[in-house]
Amino acid sequence: MTGSHSVLDNNSLDNMLKIKMPAVGIDLGGTKIMIAAVNSEGIVGETIKVPTPKSPPNILNKFVELINQIKKEHLIAGIGIATPGIVDTELGIPIGATGNLPGWTDTKIKQIIESQTLLPVYVENDANAAAYAEAHTRNLKDKKCVIVLTIGTGIGGGILIDGKVFHGANHGAGHCGHIRISTDNKRLCTCGLFDCYEAYASGTGLLATAKEILANVNPSQSPLAKDLALLSNEAVFAAFTNKDLIAEKIINTWHKHLAIGMASLANALNPDCFVLGGGLCNFINYELLNEMLIDLTLPKINENLKVYKSELGYHAGMIGAAQLILDKLATVN
Repeated sequence: MTGSHSVLDNNSLDNMLKIKMPAVGIDLGGTKIMIAAVNSEGIVGETIKVPTPKSPPNILNKFVELINQIKKEHLIAGIGIATPGIVDTELGIPIGATGNLPGWTDTKIKQIIESQTLLPVYVENDANAAAYAEAHTRNLKDKKCVIVLTIGTGIGGGILIDGKVFHGANHGAGHCGHIRISTDNKRLCTCGLFDCYEAYASGTGLLATAKEILANVNPSQSPLAKDLALLSNEAVFAAFTNKDLIAEKIINTWHKHLAIGMASLANALNPDCFVLGGGLCNFINYELLNEMLIDLTLPKINENLKVYKSELGYHAGMIGAAQLILDKLATVN
């Protein structure tokens, strides 16, 4: 009887120690890898950034090399990996990877990294990991539904229901950037379909909108019209800051596109809130966006609906991946 209590006590102590220990968080992108030790409060120590190697075996080798580097400084409980693409989280395998990572589909990430590090590994879609981190940071995990959108070159999305990432029937839920917001077959999205939300509300979409509006504008009306081939979003935002009327029209149209997609998601899922991240979240007029959302959503849907700006920036995926493995370890009996 005494021995039985001793085993239980040792297991409980082991679990308590794991909860307090940091995990390694890895965010894999098409051009760079970000990695750091992360605990329940956030990043511990230095964040390491390195270029993404060109093949799956080299990527995995780089993971192991960087993990071993962090293990020299920290006692690690586990490893969380955020990757682009659709992920089978049970197997830890990307089953539909991004074109930016050729050959990455069906890579046995979890199995390979666990065998080489002897640590538990959890693999999640990068947008879902970012969503988890944002909800964790803002203490939103007790909310019924939280939608996180990453507004950058494209649009990433993650949906949390009752504090848990919603994966859908085939692990593909959360691809919010590919809801359709027009039937005109006007803009081809990177996914191969027309008129996706991403084709209008992303940075790429904003630039396309700017060029459409400026096509009928003289340089005398706006300096943005001088050379559309060299036009950039940075130039549009700069002109907007300088109260260029054409730039104001472009930015207002972009906000309308943002609001249309968010309203569709809101009317379908009735979320408590949205969290907006990505490179363009700093340029959003949140008061204007809220006003547009009220006009586009049902009264009970927009009642107390909040829109927050990301607090984690580019670290969200890395932090979320680590927090997911830590929370999984905390639930182990």
